[in-house]
Amino acid sequence: MTEKLTGEAKRTNEMIFYLLLATALLLAVFGVAAQPDSSLLRGFWAIQFGETGLITDPICTGGPGAALLNAAVLLLASTLLVRSMGKSFTGMSVACLFLMAGFALLGKNLINSAPILAGGWLYALYKREPFAKYIYLTMFGTCLAPMVSFLLLHEESPLRWFYMALCGVAIGFLLPAVSGYTVRIHQGYNLYNVGFSAGFVGMGIASVLKGFGVTFTTTGSWSTEYHMLLCVLVIVLLAGLLLLGIRLGCRSWGSYRKVLRHSGRAAADFLLLEGPGATFVNMALVGAVGLAYLFVLGVPLNGPLVCCIFAMTGFGAFGKHLRNVIPVMAGAVLASTVMDNIPITSPNVLLASLLCTGLAPIAGQFGWRWGIAAGFLHMAIVQNTAILHEGMNLYNNGFAAGFVCILLIPVIETLKAGWED
Repeated sequence: MTEKLTGEAKRTNEMIFYLLLATALLLAVFGVAAQPDSSLLRGFWAIQFGETGLITDPICTGGPGAALLNAAVLLLASTLLVRSMGKSFTGMSVACLFLMAGFALLGKNLINSAPILAGGWLYALYKREPFAKYIYLTMFGTCLAPMVSFLLLHEESPLRWFYMALCGVAIGFLLPAVSGYTVRIHQGYNLYNVGFSAGFVGMGIASVLKGFGVTFTTTGSWSTEYHMLLCVLVIVLLAGLLLLGIRLGCRSWGSYRKVLRHSGRAAADFLLLEGPGATFVNMALVGAVGLAYLFVLGVPLNGPLVCCIFAMTGFGAFGKHLRNVIPVMAGAVLASTVMDNIPITSPNVLLASLLCTGLAPIAGQFGWRWGIAAGFLHMAIVQNTAILHEGMNLYNNGFAAGFVCILLIPVIETLKAGWED
């Protein structure tokens, strides 16, 4: 079903489409430059059939070029799929597609994502509705792709391809229904809603598989050798977004601060609310916050950390801005500083410090103090959620953020009602 656009909306739609293509090209160019020999394609192939559970860096599996090529291919394929359905590109589109690219540096690939997309298509067929209605939700649902890869890699049965496909289709079929329910639980305060629903789906499927004797194991990896290459890539991307936003009219604080007046609570589509200029500047600034934080810690960039920066940048078009991400990050950093056994530079803590910003709407709606509380609670909870889905949900921080909302939002609303009385 093609959405009809006219005038300025059509121009914006085309601009976003070509921006996404340019981002895919940027990833591919850096990939080829980093690994300009036959090992590039061998590494790309190895990533398609490699380990993908939390926390796995595909740079360790296939090399830096192959990992970036995997991100480029997945972003290109996803963008063209959305385009083929006649969907208009919005802030949701940008957030979703940046996550597809980013999480290709943490576990997603073509092989483990395709069965989940097929499951979403079957769900739409069952509902007698166009797949376009569920395309973004299904793409977000590829966060459970590691479960698909796990069955392909570790199931010794000759039917492992069948089991892998069946698992992926089941995930894609179940997630739309579960996600429609979980969004009512957190009331839009968790920007990573599918991460929350995927945690429950992943927990359910993992429990069933364990009942049939499947033992889940994950082999983590974490590269540190390609910091400069990835720094240049991220800086070029963020600078490009900033310059594009400035060129489109966001040339002053007054032009930008209109974004800051929104709480970020879903659905806060900044492209629709404030236009592309302010949105692109916001994306650049939100991504820069994540990059600056890592620079301050002196942590070398790798696949998973670039993934987090892509996630922050993408959601700069759909809910995140400077006023609501910084308090939540501050709360997470505070928790890692004062709590035992949560070293601030350990891989899972670094990811949580950046991805806790899925709770940004809490700070935007209720103020920076509650934002700090949300980040603090998130850092504590996320240490204990991956075990529930056996590390198979790449959006584990979205899963943890849902629990934070369940615990914190009723408290905030109760206290707020008491103060008003």
